[in-house]
Amino acid sequence: MGTAGGLEALAKMPDCNVLLLGAKKKNMSGFSTAAAQSRVGYLEQTEVVQSTSPPLRSQSSRLIAAKSTLAARIGSIRGDPTGKAGQNLLEEISKKIKKWQELPSARLPKPLPIPDSILKRSEGAVDSGK
Repeated sequence: MGTAGGLEALAKMPDCNVLLLGAKKKNMSGFSTAAAQSRVGYLEQTEVVQSTSPPLRSQSSRLIAAKSTLAARIGSIRGDPTGKAGQNLLEEISKKIKKWQELPSARLPKPLPIPDSILKRSEGAVDSGK
């Protein structure tokens, strides 16, 4: 919240910009960028993102950015003084991440159609007269 400039500023900020809060632009000219993590902000360092598998980290950080923006908007208008909305958003985030980490169901092979026993004539075929 401090980097964004307060709760009101965080509520007005789009979630794509919330994702980049705290990120430092790295100048990697002349070096390999294969292992470098560019634009890693504060959300990438949270426990929720770090506990997910590496292929899902960017997707989970985008989800957290979107939900944190929603929570900031709820908080800026003082819509939920009990904090229940924030807890619901956290549960929703954890459910989605668990669902992403599940293995997909095995695909069943599609059976071939039963071939017709009668040969079909193709268009333009010449009949031999038999």
